[in-house]
Amino acid sequence: MRPNNIHRWLHGLSAVLILTLLVACGGQTAADVPTPEPQVIENTVIVERTVVVEVTPTPDTMAAAETSTPQTMTRSMPDSDITGEVVVYTSRAETLFNPVLEAFNAAYPNINVTLLSGSNSELAARILEERSNPQADVLINSDLLTMESLAAEGIFAPSQSEVVMSVPDAYRADDGGWVALTLRARVIMYNTELVDPEDVPTSLLDLTDPRWAGQVGAPQSTNGATMANLVVMRELLGEERTEQFMRDMVANGTQFFGGHTDIRKAVGAGELQLGWVNHYYYHLSLAEGAPVGVIYPDQGEGEMGIAYNSTNAGIINGGPNPDIAQLFVEFMLTPEGQQVYAEQNFEYPILPGIELAEGVAPLEEFRLVDLRLRDIWGELEPTRALAQQAGYP
Repeated sequence: MRPNNIHRWLHGLSAVLILTLLVACGGQTAADVPTPEPQVIENTVIVERTVVVEVTPTPDTMAAAETSTPQTMTRSMPDSDITGEVVVYTSRAETLFNPVLEAFNAAYPNINVTLLSGSNSELAARILEERSNPQADVLINSDLLTMESLAAEGIFAPSQSEVVMSVPDAYRADDGGWVALTLRARVIMYNTELVDPEDVPTSLLDLTDPRWAGQVGAPQSTNGATMANLVVMRELLGEERTEQFMRDMVANGTQFFGGHTDIRKAVGAGELQLGWVNHYYYHLSLAEGAPVGVIYPDQGEGEMGIAYNSTNAGIINGGPNPDIAQLFVEFMLTPEGQQVYAEQNFEYPILPGIELAEGVAPLEEFRLVDLRLRDIWGELEPTRALAQQAGYP
C-alpha cells in the first residue's frame, strides 16, 4: 500500500497575533509562539497553533491587462519517479482540498506534501512574518483580494510557466506570481421544506426583509469570500447602501458564522431557512440528501449580478522547494486536477472545456458582476473598516 505522504498542521485555539503591514510589528510574532510536540497519528503530523490576524495591505498602482484568450496547452504525463517535498499553506477546508491532494499523491507518490491550515488572513500574516526565511512553498487560498495584496508585497515568485500563463489574465497576476484555480458564485440556499420557491429572495438585499428575521445564516466579515462580496457591493452600490445593508443584516437577527459549512448544515437541518454561501455548499448539502434549493441572485433589471471569487495558488518567493512547488501548482491546472475540483467539489474550473458536475448550472447562464476583482483589491481595507463601523461581525 502506498504510504500517506500528506502531513497536516491544524490550528487549535492557542495564540493570537495582530499584524499590520503598514508598520513594523513589535511584540510576539508567529515564530515566537511555542509549538507543542507533534502527535503522530497514522503518518499525519498534527501541530496545534492559531494565529488570528488583521492584515492591512499597502496598495500600489497595478496595471490591469485585458482579458486574454486561453491557450491550448499540451501537457506531458507526470513522472511518478520524481522525489521531493512541498510545504503548502492552505485556507481551504480539508474536505474540499483532500481530493486534489490525493490525486497529486497518486500521480507523484514519492513527493511528500506537508500542509498548514488556517484562514486567509492568518496565513497571509504568517507568510509576511516568514518573508526573510520562507517556510512555505505554496499558498492555496480562497480570496483573490488577499492574493493581490500579497503580490503587491513581493511575496510571490514570478512564474515562467506556460501552464500558469495560459489562464486568462483576469484570474492571475501579470507576472504569473499567483493564479486562480477555480471560481465560486455567491448564492442564496434555502430549505425547501420551510420556504416555497416563489418566496425565496432574488437579491442579496432582500435578506434584510423582516419576514426573514432570525432565519438567515451568513458568514462573518472575517470570511474572505464574504468580505470580497462586500467589496463588490460597495463598489457597485456605493458606500451608503452597502453600510445600510450590513446594519440591516445585523438588526434583522441574522445568525453569523465563521464559515459556510455550519450555515449549509443549519439550513439543511431546518434550523435556518436561508443561507448566504458559495454555490458549491448548496451542492454538497444536496448530495447529502438535505432538502435544499438555490437561487443565483441579483439577475433582475438594474441589479448588480452575481458576485464571485476564486480559489488561488501562489508560489512563495524564496521558498525551500520551488521546482516541486511549480509542479504542484501546474498539476492543479491540468485537466485531471481541474476535473477533481469540478466533480468532487462542484466548483467551476478556471480552464475551459472541463465538464461540470451533474446539476451545476454553467456560469454562462447568469449575469455576473461587471468587475474584475483584481482591479479593486485596494478597496479591501476601506470595506473592512466600513463593516466595523456598521457593526457587522
